[in-house]
Amino acid sequence: MATSLARRILKALGVLPTHHGPLVHALPVFSFAPRRGSREVLVAYRENGWLRAVIDTVADAVATPRWKAYRRVASRGAKRWDPRWKSLDRDERRKAIEEASKEGDLVELPHHEVLRLLDAPHPEFPGREVRKLMQVHLDLVGETFLWLRLGDDGRPVGWEVIPPHCVHQTPQPGRDYFAVSYNQFHGFVPAQNLLWLKHLDPENPAGRGTGRGTALGDQLDTMEALDQATRATFERGGLPTAIVGLDSKRDDFEGEEAADDLEKRYKAEFNGPANAGKVWFAPGGVTLAQVAVNYRELQAEELAKSLRGYVRQVYNVPPELVGDTSSSNRSTSEAAKYHLAEYAVAPRLEFLLAWFRHRLVPLVDADVILDYEDPRPQELDRIFRAMTTPITEAFTFNEQREFAGYEPLPELDGTRPAPLPGQGAGGNNTASASANATPEPPRDRSGEEGRV
Repeated sequence: MATSLARRILKALGVLPTHHGPLVHALPVFSFAPRRGSREVLVAYRENGWLRAVIDTVADAVATPRWKAYRRVASRGAKRWDPRWKSLDRDERRKAIEEASKEGDLVELPHHEVLRLLDAPHPEFPGREVRKLMQVHLDLVGETFLWLRLGDDGRPVGWEVIPPHCVHQTPQPGRDYFAVSYNQFHGFVPAQNLLWLKHLDPENPAGRGTGRGTALGDQLDTMEALDQATRATFERGGLPTAIVGLDSKRDDFEGEEAADDLEKRYKAEFNGPANAGKVWFAPGGVTLAQVAVNYRELQAEELAKSLRGYVRQVYNVPPELVGDTSSSNRSTSEAAKYHLAEYAVAPRLEFLLAWFRHRLVPLVDADVILDYEDPRPQELDRIFRAMTTPITEAFTFNEQREFAGYEPLPELDGTRPAPLPGQGAGGNNTASASANATPEPPRDRSGEEGRV
């Protein structure tokens, strides 16, 4: 009997083979619940002005660029497909798409359905604010959930952005749905109706996403503690500035009552700025011990400044873009915009592009080629030099205009500047011309002897 019971236990645990399979396969191995601190970091974004300024600087810039859709021209044949159109290198991809559009292999679709979906995914909120909300979730928590609204044909016509902490369970083997508790909805959403965009966790890629905001938990808590301590210091004074004690040699002396009476008298006579510096006459037996708070020794200001700089650097935001102009000038202010677009905005747009290609585009039109406008601004110094520096005949005027960020002109098509002084039509310089010239015969200097 004991042997049979032991064999049934071993079979249930999967140690011994069984026709029904081991029981352990039905038990969840990993946690699919929201990460600890997901809701708290979103609350910190709402209440921490510095964190919101940094996050909004990036999220607003990510939500602004216009998205583009291209389709291959069918009449050009299937052999005209270029893998560079979907390259992971944005410069290579953008150049290949531009060349294909000029040659007629690709045609831009400004009114494609996927663009309308990105521009207006929600009936009540502007598309820019919805895209910004998605980016805020990605930067803080590392994941965002898009609950698709499907049309009559089963294709998505919009979505609702679900806060990450409202998704209590993600799909598991045998359970292909999300457990969602959002506003008045409490239930399960099929996995095909909810897009899950996330930054993969290196420790558990199949689990919940991981963001930069959750990695800043200690820094954000310290900043909040500093703010609360500063507020308490100015509201209550923090540590008491003085301790007043009463003493009497009488046996019937009530110390607590005397201290309360003295405190009430002090507040009545000395509260308010009009009573500053007023002389106070107290009864005998009063002792005073003053306590001073040295904020310089606490280094609270230096610590808060260091924490703000650390949070800003985590999100690749230059100091000029959040109002810190202590060590900036005109050139650094202009370079800050390019720095933000190159190192903060463009990588996030590439992340969204990869996920949209992987999950959203196949639901709408699998043949469309999705891209976005280059968020990098033109540098004023580069434009100034391109417009004021004479170019050589190796480049056309339209090439110079494109380099400076202007459209080419039809009347300048193929026109090149004149050769520089000292250059011939073939491009030979003066040194080459002098080398090919006939040498001058030597002069007779016999009559110049004796001259100084």
